[in-house]
Amino acid sequence: MSILRALNLAIGQLNDLAFRRVILLGFGLSLLVFLLLLGGLIALVPLIPESSIGWIDKAVIWLAGLGVPLIFALVTWLLFPAVMTSITSLFLDDVVDAVEALHYPDLAGWRASPLHEAIWLGLRLSLLIVLINLLALPLYLALLFTGFGTLALYLAINGYLLGREYYEMVAVRHATPNNAGHLRKQNRDKAFMGGLMIALLFMIPVLNLMAPVIGIAMMVHLFHDSPENKPESRRVN
Repeated sequence: MSILRALNLAIGQLNDLAFRRVILLGFGLSLLVFLLLLGGLIALVPLIPESSIGWIDKAVIWLAGLGVPLIFALVTWLLFPAVMTSITSLFLDDVVDAVEALHYPDLAGWRASPLHEAIWLGLRLSLLIVLINLLALPLYLALLFTGFGTLALYLAINGYLLGREYYEMVAVRHATPNNAGHLRKQNRDKAFMGGLMIALLFMIPVLNLMAPVIGIAMMVHLFHDSPENKPESRRVN
C-alpha cells in the first residue's frame, strides 16, 4: 500500500465519531496550553529588571515589542507536534479501534495500551521532539538563509521521530512493548515515510489540527500492509 493510499483511507474516515471526539479534545486542550504559554511570556517580560547593561536592556525592549510574538510563533511551529501528540496520545487507542473495526475486523490488536503505557509513549515522543528540536535550533536559524534548509531539516528530524513513535503506538497493540520496537525496525522505511507525511500535515493550516488522528489512522493501514505484521509471521516475545 502506498503512503498516499493510506492517507486517503485515513482522511476518508474523518467523519467517524471516534475521530471527531479525539480531534476536538486535542484541539481544545492544545489551544489552552498555547494560550497559557503566550500569557506567561507576556506576563514575564515586564518583570525583567533593568540590568544597566546596554545589550541586555535592548533585548528586553525588543522582547516587549516584536520579540514575544516572533519567539512564540517559532516555538509554536517547532513544538506543536509535541504538544498535540502528547495530548491526543491518551485517546488514540479509540482511533486505532475505529480503523481496525472498519478495515481489519479480523486483525484487530489483541491488547489495549494501559493508561500508563499511553502516557509514557506520548511523553517520550514529546520530550524527544522538544529536546532534539531545541538542540537543532541553531541549525534551523543558520539554514534560514538557504531558503529551504530549515524546512528540510525540520522534516527529516520530525519525520523520523513521528514515524518511529506512531508506528510503535500501533505495533504495541499487536505485540509486547519490546517487540513493538522490533516490528518498527523491520519496517523503518515505511515508518519514516509515514512520519514524513505526518510532519507535513502538521505544517498545513486546518489539517494540522487533525494531524495526530490522521497520522495514527494512516499508520494502522501501513502497519497492516506489512507482511512481517501478519499474524502468521509475527512472533510475540
